[in-house]
Amino acid sequence: EIFNKSVDLADKRAHHNALERKRRDHIKDSFHSLRDSVPALQGEKQSTKQASRAQILDKATEYIQYMRRKNHTHQWVPPH
Repeated sequence: EIFNKSVDLADKRAHHNALERKRRDHIKDSFHSLRDSVPALQGEKQSTKQASRAQILDKATEYIQYMRRKNHTHQWVPPH
């Protein structure tokens, strides 16, 4: 009985650890994808000092804001 409970607990812990590892890997891959999508950060993966997650978010935010402004100024307005 005690042995079965400890095995169950170990199985639950191992399962939880595997799920957590998968979640962390997904987040890491998503940050890499985001980094590779921002022109100011392209080439960072070859750099000796990679951008931090905070830097990636900051640069991505700046790029999105830049693209929004650029889009807004290029919108065609039909004549009245």
